[in-house]
This record gives sequence, structure tokens and C-alpha cells, in this order.
Amino acid sequence: MNKKHNVIANMQGVIASMAKQSLACIAVASLAFGLSACGDDSSSASSNEPEVSLTGVFFASDYTTGELRWIDKEGKVSEKKLSFYQDSRVAVNGADLFVMEGLSKDNIVLVDPEKLETDGEKAVVWQVSLDDDTNPIDMAFDGDKAWVALQNADSLIQISTKDGKILKSIKTGTFSNGEEKSPYVADIALDDGKLYAVFARYDAMWMYPNGLLAIYDASTGELQDTIQLLTHNPKNVIVSDGNVFVATQGDYNMNGATDADENRGLEKINLEKKTSKLFVSGKTLGGGIYQLAAEDGVAYACVLKTWGAQLLVKIDLATGKTETIKGIPDPEFVAVKDGVVYAADRTSESEKLYVVKDGKATALDQPKGAIAPYNIALF
Repeated sequence: MNKKHNVIANMQGVIASMAKQSLACIAVASLAFGLSACGDDSSSASSNEPEVSLTGVFFASDYTTGELRWIDKEGKVSEKKLSFYQDSRVAVNGADLFVMEGLSKDNIVLVDPEKLETDGEKAVVWQVSLDDDTNPIDMAFDGDKAWVALQNADSLIQISTKDGKILKSIKTGTFSNGEEKSPYVADIALDDGKLYAVFARYDAMWMYPNGLLAIYDASTGELQDTIQLLTHNPKNVIVSDGNVFVATQGDYNMNGATDADENRGLEKINLEKKTSKLFVSGKTLGGGIYQLAAEDGVAYACVLKTWGAQLLVKIDLATGKTETIKGIPDPEFVAVKDGVVYAADRTSESEKLYVVKDGKATALDQPKGAIAPYNIALF
């Protein structure tokens, strides 16, 4: 059933699409899901959880169609695909795969990854429709429960991963900017009983105030604290060795990209003092952070130097030391598991998924007819 579109969110999609397509085709959907979703590693499976015969999945989009493909243990991309809404994101929790169908569909779908190759659409376990125009973009897991970030809504929700039933709701409208209904949550992460959420808080004129980090009790949903960020347009929040980091893109420049300056980068949060400092600046990175993933004290940032020519930068979260990983023309989304990095490249010349191991980037062969990868989730 068609649902009404949120005008502001659609404007953002159109602007981003125009900026990217003028240089190279870009992508939509999430996964890393979405990466965290698209950023942190809070959804990684523990050692006692069931093995999955796949390495990961990725979503691809050309803004008209969207497809889910999977990667086997040998690193081969599936010839088969499963169709979803063109603006979708994915997340994994143990042996479960979740697809978040975005604005105008507003669904959460549980998929059995072991049945993708053999059963196609029958791999779908359940699908739950959320309120119109809520736009689910990220999930953070706690056993058989998950908090869901609703980008265009004035709330976060907790669902049961068994059936998708909504268990709790957190109102976030008080963090909205001006007349906006939503504070536009960008990412969430769970750690040590706390739920961390970052809000972009942009308005109808695409003006970004300083981003905001909100901290909740992950069990009750009660707000515990808020911390003002130093820079604008946060994209991801991660927790590493007890330290909280927020990646920010900052404001767009006249070319629709970001500048290499001190107005964006990776912020480190001091929870005791309720302050934030710029840990690694955009000047060091080469621009603002478009998406971030982390594991074992190391982060990988997709840096928006310019559309069609982004950078993949490795960051030591203890020292702030950076290293640019070469060989990937335009990395837009990244995921990491067990030291192996996967990056989605959306340039028209490539449109491939890359794997980075021991600092070397190698492109995976894409099946004939496959469209550009958007983001990745690893089991």
C-alpha cells in the first residue's frame, strides 16, 4: 500500500541524489547496517550463537529498485537476489537478518539468511509495518529485543525480535529544532545497559545546529543525560573500550561535499564531565565522516572528500593516528568483522564490493546485472 511521503525527507533524498548522480551513481539502503547498520559493532554475534553459512549480506540500490545479495564463506557474491524497497537498510543479530524498508514503506522484515539461496521470498519470517513516514534506519540489539531508530519520527521504539511487536517507545520530540517534529536521529548504539542516540536536528532550510547525544537506560527507556556535540550533522555513534565516539560530517559546502577543516570529524565524549572534544578533525581525515564502523579499538571511516571520490580512513581509537586505505575509488559504506573490512564502492566505473585484509583492498566479482552496493552487514 502506498504511503504519504515526508516532504523534508524526500527533499534530502533528492538533493543527495542530484549531487551524487552528477558525478557517479550513488546508493541507498543500509545495512551495516546499517551498518550499524551503519556504524557500531553492537550487533555482532557472540561466540555461543549459531553459525551462519554466510559471511555477510549487502543491499544495493539505483533509486528505482533495491536488491539484497549475500556473500558466502569463500567471498563469492550470490547470483541470486531478493528484492526490497529501493531505500532500505539491513542489520544482523546473531543468525538473524533484518531489513528496514525506509520512508514511504516503513517496514521491518526478519529474514532467515540460511534460506536465501534456496527459498527466495520464503526466507522472510515476518514483516511488521510501522507508522507512516517513520523511516527506520538503524537497530541496536539486546538479546531478543531491539531498539529501532526512526529518523523521521519523534520517538525511538523497542521491538521484540521474535515477532516485531512494539514493546516500548521513547519520545524524542523535545530535541527537535524549531518547528520540526523530529530531531532526526542519525544512529544508535547499545553498551553496558545504556542506549546512545545521536540527533542531527536539522530544519526545513537544511540548517544544522550542533548535534546532540542522548543517553537512555536501555532497559526502561528513561533519559539519563544529554551532551551537546561540538560539530554538526552527526552520522554514527560507537562505543569502544568504554569510550563513546561520535562521527560527524559537518555542513555541506557549495559543491555538496565537505571541507577538510576543524568543523567536523570524530568527537570523543567525556561522560563524567558531559563534554565532547574533537578527537580527529576533518582536516586530518580530509573531510567529514559519511559513515563509520569499528571493532577492537580500530575505526574505519568513509570520508566525504567529494562525491564520487570518497576516502576510506583507518583510525586508531586509542591514539587518533590515521591511515588512508588505498585502492577503493569511492567507499560510501563500510563494515568490519574479525579484522576483515568490507567497503561498498558506488562509482559508475566500479559499483563493486571491496574486501580489505592486511591493508590490501580487493574487489569482489559482481554478478551480471547487479546494481551498485549500498551498505553491508556481516555475520
